[in-house]
Order: sequence, then C-alpha cells, then structure tokens
Amino acid sequence: MKTFLLPFLAFFLLFGCQDKKAGYTAPEKAEMKISSQQQDHQGKKLMETYCYACHSPSAPMNEGRIAPPMAAVKAHYLLNKPKREAFVQQVVSFVEEPAAGKSMMPGAIRKFGLMPYQQFPDGAVEKIAEYLYDYQVEEPEWFAKHWKEGSGNGKYRQQGRQMGKGMRQGQDSGKMGKGIGQGKGMGMQRQNGADKGMEIALETKKLLGQNLIRAIQKEGTVHALDFCNVEAIPLTASMAKKYNASVQRISDKPRNTANAANAEETALIDLFSHQISAGKDPQPVLMPQNGKTRFYYPIVTNTMCLQCHGKPEDIEPQVKEKILKLYPQDKAVGYSENEVRGIWKIEFQNSR
Repeated sequence: MKTFLLPFLAFFLLFGCQDKKAGYTAPEKAEMKISSQQQDHQGKKLMETYCYACHSPSAPMNEGRIAPPMAAVKAHYLLNKPKREAFVQQVVSFVEEPAAGKSMMPGAIRKFGLMPYQQFPDGAVEKIAEYLYDYQVEEPEWFAKHWKEGSGNGKYRQQGRQMGKGMRQGQDSGKMGKGIGQGKGMGMQRQNGADKGMEIALETKKLLGQNLIRAIQKEGTVHALDFCNVEAIPLTASMAKKYNASVQRISDKPRNTANAANAEETALIDLFSHQISAGKDPQPVLMPQNGKTRFYYPIVTNTMCLQCHGKPEDIEPQVKEKILKLYPQDKAVGYSENEVRGIWKIEFQNSR
C-alpha cells in the first residue's frame, strides 16, 4: 500500500455550507463515556490520524481553518437521509474520482477548491465513512449554532447511534488557540498581545496551507516543493505587511538555513515539545521589549507535513531527491506526527 500524497484532506476539502436546509441537534454538553465498540472501531483511528490534520474539530470557524470539521461532513452527507450503504458509497465514489458534479457541498469547493486525486490504503475510506455514519463525531463549539443559522432547520436523520447525543472526544493536542492568555510562559502574558499574535499566526498558516494545497492539486507533492521554495517567503511577507509585523517560521532543524533557531529560540522549541509530549495544550509565549512584543507558538506536524518532513525512509524517493536539490543542507526530516517542527516568531508594536 502506498502512503498518501495528502492526508484525508482530499476527502473533506469538498465540504462547506450548502443551500439545502436540514436540521441539527447538538450533542449533550455533559461528558459521556465512549463505548468500547466505538473506541475500537477502525474508522475512528483512521479518521483521527488522516482527517484531523486538516479537519480538526478544534480549529476556529474561519481563521486558520483550511477545511470543514468532520461534524459538517456527516451532517451534509445525511441531508438526503441515505441508508448506510448509500452513504458509504457516496463518500467512496467521490474520493475515488473527485469531481465538482459529485459534491454534496459545493460551498466548500468555492471556499477551499476541489480536492486532488490521491491513493489511500485499501478499505480506509470505507471504514471512515462507516464510522461517520454510525457514531457521533466531535464537533467545534461553534458548529451547532452555525448549522442552525446557515445550513439547516428541523432535524436530520438519526442512524445507528443517536446523533443528538454522544461524547465530546478528546481534542487533538496540536490545536492552536485554546487557552490563549491563560497559560504561563517566559515573560509577561497579555491577553491582547496573545490574541494579536495568534490571529497573525493562524491567518498566515491558512494562507500558506491553501496555496500549498493548490500546488499539490496542480502537479503533486514534488511540485509543491517548488512552491515552498519560491512562494512561501513572499506569502509570509505579505502577511507581515498586512499586520505591520515581523512574521517568521523558525526551527532547530531548518530546511532553509535562514530559518535556523538561535539558543533562545531552541529553548522555546524544547519547552513546547515537552508540553506536547506530556499531552498539554501549548500556551503562547510573549516577550515584551522596547515597546514591542515577540510572540512564539509551536508549529506541530501532521500527516500532510510528513510527506516532506517525515522519516527519510518514508519519504517518496522523488520527493527526497527534490528536497536535496533545493535544500542541500536540509535538516528538516525525521519527524513523526504531532511533534514540534519549529515555532512561529511574530513581532509587533504594543498597543497604546
């Protein structure tokens, strides 16, 4: 079986708001235990591994999000109240041959673009679709209101397990933005500074992510390396100009030597790495100095990152060859999922 050219992004770049109306019932807020049957379902692990990289239930509704959450996928695919077999087949058919005419959610094509074709392990898409149909999936806090106001009214079909009930599963530890301004870090935390820094980081991440997806969609992962080599810095610079700030991505294992971390930045990377390996939500670090604030936050790997930053033996030969051609001194490999690959370093004037 081949590894993916993209994570399960392909499956869900397609999904956004649709004009057709349907109802939505929010899960109960009280925490409930996940049944052993649900916990052991193969589709659950596949979904969390290959979908949440781009379809995280914890990302904000707009800033930083490059694809809709899984709850939106489930809700939209149930609009016509299909039986289980038809639901699974609709999902599989689209993933095997992506086309706008097959889309259940054309709004997402307008917003995110059509997914590129890619290969998946045998049976993976079927298992994820079956899990989606049978079980409640975690949803962002904003989703229930968004669905009622923009996507539906009434009730959508309950299948297998009650869709209006369920457990809010543990959120991915790599999410950005939770607890902003509440955590502890080096230097003084200020709510407004943390919010501003996070806004810039999320917006830059979104811009880079959307353009990277288009590059992969156009010609594949090898072509995307050319995009990163030529376009990433100008795109980042455009965000710096927009926010009147300095925006950098720094790493202790840089691909571009211009992004090498100094001793202080390496210590911050270690700090964030320890937080994430301990299962904690990383908190932004703010360092006020001379009327300015420097904001730091981790860049965490997901399955899409590993196409070019994973372990050398897992990177496709042609991709590896291209990396070394563009970056002869490359050190940015050897990562696994959910590891700190570097940090956002953003500097801006303090508010007066």
